[in-house]
Amino acid sequence: MSDMSGMSNMTGGTGMMGSMLPNVSSASTGNVAGVLSYCVQNNYLSGSSATSALSSLTGKQDVTSSSDYKAGQQGQLLTGGTNPLSLSSLKGQMKQKVCSMILNRAQNLL
Repeated sequence: MSDMSGMSNMTGGTGMMGSMLPNVSSASTGNVAGVLSYCVQNNYLSGSSATSALSSLTGKQDVTSSSDYKAGQQGQLLTGGTNPLSLSSLKGQMKQKVCSMILNRAQNLL
């Protein structure tokens, strides 16, 4: 019997990183756009799908003027909790994973 047998219960069966990932679905459109901008500018995301989603979101009325957008540009993901998630505090592939989740969320908002 493996020592890892109880691990899936602690993470909800989503793997080791699953329990640490934020719930990006509660982030506002402005914040998603801002974080997406942060991810593109810092090369955590690249390609036409990221830039296309970013330009579509930032073209929406009142998105770039919101405080949530400005927080997102600073790498602050606002998911409705008391403390924002700072992408700069994430290690290694976690930043890219969160940026990928933000891109998926952005595409769902379009």
